[in-house]
Amino acid sequence: MGDGHALLLVGAGGHGRAVADVAAAAGWMIAGFLDDSKVDAPWPETSVLGPIHVLPRLLEEHPDYDVTVAIGDNAHRRQIVERFATFPIRFAAVVAPSAYISPTATLEPGAVIMHHAVVHAGARIGAHAIVNTGATVDHDCQIGEYAHISPGVHLAGDVVVGPQAHVGIGAVVVPRITIGSKAVVGAGAVVISDVPEGVTVVGVPARPVSERSDPGA
Repeated sequence: MGDGHALLLVGAGGHGRAVADVAAAAGWMIAGFLDDSKVDAPWPETSVLGPIHVLPRLLEEHPDYDVTVAIGDNAHRRQIVERFATFPIRFAAVVAPSAYISPTATLEPGAVIMHHAVVHAGARIGAHAIVNTGATVDHDCQIGEYAHISPGVHLAGDVVVGPQAHVGIGAVVVPRITIGSKAVVGAGAVVISDVPEGVTVVGVPARPVSERSDPGA
């Protein structure tokens, strides 16, 4: 919970507004946004405080601010975090009060858990990962850093989702499946076998349709 602490959001787009909604509901004070393209205030009584590169200076002026990178695209979110890797930033996990998080689950810094999501016993949500609206992450799942579990996704027990992977809206993953780093699961897919690194799968059951040209980039 925010307990009235000030939260600075990097990203003022649609996902940024959604994270602001969750954070405010959880008791954070929204200090403002940083964004390279948007200038209009995206949230009541807040403003875009400047482009993203001013983050270190702003934190020097306001060392009490916590930070969450509120950008939906996995690669972009990772680029922003790594851009400031040498600067001491206190990244905050943001959890909707309507979400259920097991006391034995682990949330890494910067993770975002949206409204009505469920994270069950022994699950781990990696740094800067997103568990979006109404998604369920069952027992002992491992969600890698910068991954995105979209709205309405259901992960059965012992599923591993690799770093920067994206599981599309409404997808279902059966138990003990591994989804590789930077893989993409299409909306509504039913995953019954492992998904290799960098591969996109769609359909029921899910089948590969493409492979990214450079999964290590």
